Amino acid sequence: MQGIFNNPDLYPTPEKVIFRMLAQYDVNGKTILEPSAGKGDLLEALTAEGANVLYCEVSEPLQCILNGKGRFMCADFLELTSDKVSHINAIFMNPPFSKGVAHILHAYSIAPDGCTIVALCNSSNIKNDYSKDRKELKTLIENYGNIQELGNCFEDAERSTAVEVAMITIKKPGENSKNEFEGFFMDDEPEKDGETAGLMPYNVVRELVNRYVQACKIYEEQLQTAVKLNNVIGTFFSKTIAFTCTNERYQINKEEFKKDLQREGWRYIFNKLDLEKDMTAGVRETINKFVEQQKQVPFTMRNIYKMLEIIIATRGQTMDKAIEEAFDKITNHHFDNRYNVPGWKTNLHYLVGKKFILPNMCYQDQRWYKGESKIQTSYGGYFYVVEDLNKALAFITGISYNSIGSLSDYIRYPYKVKTKDSISFHTDITHYNGALDKKQKLNEQGIECEIINCQPIYGEWFEWGYFKVKAFKKGSMHFEWLDDEIWGKFNQRVAKIKGFPLFEPKAQTAYQKRNAGQKAEPKTKEPKQAKILFEVKF
Repeated sequence: MQGIFNNPDLYPTPEKVIFRMLAQYDVNGKTILEPSAGKGDLLEALTAEGANVLYCEVSEPLQCILNGKGRFMCADFLELTSDKVSHINAIFMNPPFSKGVAHILHAYSIAPDGCTIVALCNSSNIKNDYSKDRKELKTLIENYGNIQELGNCFEDAERSTAVEVAMITIKKPGENSKNEFEGFFMDDEPEKDGETAGLMPYNVVRELVNRYVQACKIYEEQLQTAVKLNNVIGTFFSKTIAFTCTNERYQINKEEFKKDLQREGWRYIFNKLDLEKDMTAGVRETINKFVEQQKQVPFTMRNIYKMLEIIIATRGQTMDKAIEEAFDKITNHHFDNRYNVPGWKTNLHYLVGKKFILPNMCYQDQRWYKGESKIQTSYGGYFYVVEDLNKALAFITGISYNSIGSLSDYIRYPYKVKTKDSISFHTDITHYNGALDKKQKLNEQGIECEIINCQPIYGEWFEWGYFKVKAFKKGSMHFEWLDDEIWGKFNQRVAKIKGFPLFEPKAQTAYQKRNAGQKAEPKTKEPKQAKILFEVKF
């Protein structure tokens, strides 16, 4: 156990502090995320109170100690995405003191609406709000939560420190309603060929469901075998031997096994139907919540087709949601914002400007990348926002999103094979599944394509989707619209969704004239009537 404490950030939560944390929220029967589980003190307390606990832990020795005590999500909490935790009720955390602010901000960013966050942190992070991240956290607490000073509560802990500790409680606005898909069949009656409506080949879905059912039966058989083995051993060998099912070394129970199978089944279906263009972060969150929360809806052919019908029928609403979220995220980062998040004069607060900037898109700790010119992307950035925005723009303009691909893949892979309707990404040009191999296969099918050798680097513009993009080592990315007409259509769509016209103030007129190299008109005493920037047609 002594070797575990070589980790400078490991300070197990004292029992008296856990008691104070549990008093903030009734965890009984709830699904709780523990982002930095350590050796399991807080996790075990949550479980004892009746919670279903999900956890993250970056240390492999500690992962071995925690195995089987909850549901392992991933090692690095800062890489966890919102679609994996859209079903949780609360987050309880004792994050590393050196990264406390980053962990709490990430927890808030991925938490579903209505989620409660209870977190410990170094008091100085709140009192000395000299950094942008600390100011942002302080603003969140002022608007949505409260803070309790616990003093040097780790002074006589298992591993002691004299650090003054604060307990933060934040309630994310909104309600985490179950909001499951409606209209599913609640029985296991066999389906007829005519019910499939041609969405996907009947035999493919039937094979998927049959394999799912068979896998669940095999799981049951293994459990029964384990019980029989223990009955035979009895008291003669004074030891209980159990069979366990694991997923990447971590034990999973029957319900988790079935849910994991269903998620993989949906992924297979979406790939087969080429539905990636419709899979925004919001859709992934909704499906994850549905799979996690549903208890009675069977994984049958009729329900699979019903799910597909709902996704396709609501595509317009899904894209509008992605557009609105992109608008809100980008305009939140205007220079004089009230959220204490990073802001720039380029970002406007009333519309998405021709140019805008987003923070935390690149990995900011450059100690391991000194001299590296290749862009190191950050998992905690806004990638899903701009990628969902491109999906929505492709929907509006009638272009296939498959010809754009994700921004993270475009940055990561040096070779791209591009056709009129698709783009694929490759690490090399000649090896198996390399760019030349892909091009040859496409040419054999009579499809024209080209190989693009381009790996973006810091400080240089590159084109992706509907934007010119430039990344900086300080973490931000700059975006500039390539097409003024599409820029206008986007802001028109925002106006229609939000129900307001887009006006052009004098400041914006001056900004446009500066960009065009013209001299801005001097201010007059009589205010000019505002002009409509984009004609909004309803």
